[in-house]
Amino acid sequence: MQINTRFGAQEVDPASIINFPLGLAGFEHLHEFKLFHEEGKPTVFFLQSVQDPDVQFPVVNPDAYQVSYECVLSDDEAATLQLDDPADIAVLVTLAQGGDRDHGVHANFMGPILLNTGKRVGLQKHLNQVSGSVVIRAE
Repeated sequence: MQINTRFGAQEVDPASIINFPLGLAGFEHLHEFKLFHEEGKPTVFFLQSVQDPDVQFPVVNPDAYQVSYECVLSDDEAATLQLDDPADIAVLVTLAQGGDRDHGVHANFMGPILLNTGKRVGLQKHLNQVSGSVVIRAE
């Protein structure tokens, strides 16, 4: 299968597709996604719908920026992720450009995307609050 991405046409191995049984917030009807990144720059990924290639989200692993981030899963969430081993879970957060007054990039810690990397199943968790604080300094 081939899909058009922001990096040009890409060949997609069906075994690399991540299934989101519940979809993502606002896109509950889309269930198949693929992660892409610019060659040589595997820091920011793009989670792109296989069903609707116009739908894509920039995502990062908070660990790559020394942000310690944990969340607790309910039994239903663990079942959706087909979770056998917590070490199989990767956590991603979506990025968004700031508004007119704020030209920075914002990470959405309230809606992390959890991936079971072994079974290629994903879930977006919706948090009501985040405990603690996150400070990122650029040097």
